[in-house]
Amino acid sequence: MAKHPNEFTRRIITKFFTERHLDVNVTTVTDGYVVFINHFSLSEACVIDDPTGKLTFDESRDAWDLFWISGHFRWHAYASYDKLHQALEVMYGDQAANLFHKVL
Repeated sequence: MAKHPNEFTRRIITKFFTERHLDVNVTTVTDGYVVFINHFSLSEACVIDDPTGKLTFDESRDAWDLFWISGHFRWHAYASYDKLHQALEVMYGDQAANLFHKVL
């Protein structure tokens, strides 16, 4: 597998959310990706993109670390997962909705 970030994994992440009818942008950061969900803000009367989560790959542990962003725009560790798909399901799922998709 190619080191992260790479275009193949970025497309997998984008496809995951697109298949669930969410408009996202995935940007690359050191060792990972930040997912932005695009939505229409009634208060600002425009389309904005909010960071919803950050995924980094820890090569030494062969694991994906998932982070959420606070209101002060600081990243906080949430959990680690063996598979990328597991981390994406947590970001999309209801269990952690208050952290990862407040804007949905």
